[in-house]
Amino acid sequence: MRPTLPPGTAGMPLLGETLAFAKNPFRFIDERLARHGRVFRSRVLGRNAVVIAGPDAAGRFIDPGLVKREQSMPPHVQQLFGGRSLPLLDGDAHKDRKSVINQAFGRAAIEAYLPQMQASIERAFMRWSAAGELLWLDELKRLAIEVICANFIGMEPGRELDDLRRDYDALTGGFATLPINLPGTRYHRALKARDRILAVLRARVRERRAHPTSDGLSRILAAAGTAQEDEAIALELHHIVIAGFIVYAELGSIVQKLTSHPDVKARLEREVAGSGSITLQALMKMPYLLQVMNEVKRLCPIIPAVFGIAKDGFQVAGIDVPAGWMILWALRPSHVAHGVYDDPERFDPDRFSPERAEERRHEHAFAPQGAGPVTGHRCPGLDYATYFMEVFTIVLLRGYRWRLPTQSFELDYSSTPPQPRDGLRATVTSK
Repeated sequence: MRPTLPPGTAGMPLLGETLAFAKNPFRFIDERLARHGRVFRSRVLGRNAVVIAGPDAAGRFIDPGLVKREQSMPPHVQQLFGGRSLPLLDGDAHKDRKSVINQAFGRAAIEAYLPQMQASIERAFMRWSAAGELLWLDELKRLAIEVICANFIGMEPGRELDDLRRDYDALTGGFATLPINLPGTRYHRALKARDRILAVLRARVRERRAHPTSDGLSRILAAAGTAQEDEAIALELHHIVIAGFIVYAELGSIVQKLTSHPDVKARLEREVAGSGSITLQALMKMPYLLQVMNEVKRLCPIIPAVFGIAKDGFQVAGIDVPAGWMILWALRPSHVAHGVYDDPERFDPDRFSPERAEERRHEHAFAPQGAGPVTGHRCPGLDYATYFMEVFTIVLLRGYRWRLPTQSFELDYSSTPPQPRDGLRATVTSK
């Protein structure tokens, strides 16, 4: 029997619904999920597509018997990634590559990164406190790149790092736009930025092959040996930096949430009070800090969806997903409108407390960087991003005050991640 198509529409001839999707993929997904439920069909970027949301959908999406990743990204997105990295590998190829990449995210690696991370964040706050009013979002982008590149490729602050930050800003701006590769377009600028980025990363791979250190790249190369070519390692490094760079949106969200929830801020200040080095052991003794970070992750829009391709067809919520169609698992809707949380739009860190533990209502209820085990397609940097957010918050609350003047906090969805239109104007002062 021929499967019944999910609710939705293919849109206009040839174009489908590409224009609406490219203009604002977050709104595109939210509006259609509200209209059709947790599954709908469309046609975007030249492909028949099914969008799915919710914890049950996450479980189906990460099942390698149902969904494959090879060639699942729209071609223009894959071009920005530069080729086949972890998000596009399946089976043994993915398993082998992931085991290598995970070496840069284990406990020993994180313990080595933390002092450098804390030092970079403290330098940034000292700079900000002397700057007067600033566009904090731009500074958070600079901080994200500085910390990630220091931890993973041993790159020091300077012109090369500043150029890399600007290029990653241009590159991520190419995700939420029409893939028109003509001079002057955002996509063209993104592709040019990708080429410059990969040239830098290839040079770093060659350098670390010859002179290893304790950074993340050296750990990856040690685990890979000669089994992985330099180009594959450079592409994985590119993927790591893209995935890590967008943590700036979560850092900005932390600032906004603490500003609008003084009770949360006061409680956190009491828990993180102290001084000195921030260690893993110390972070493990700050449970409310983790609750706040998890709630920020649950609510902060980062990317609209993760891509896959249905192998042989399957069902979600009793609705048929046709074989060969592109699958988009929607992240934020899976935590909010189609999740399992009480009053899901409300910022409430105590939902992650041991007493309530709302995230345990379903094994995939909380999946801000993908669902499933660390050996699967879940982002290897899940814990790294959390620690980055925690260290940032501790340094902020221990030593600084901030003020956000009257401005627009409305999100601009023409960028990925979406960001406040006025750039998060702020004044930071030391206590």
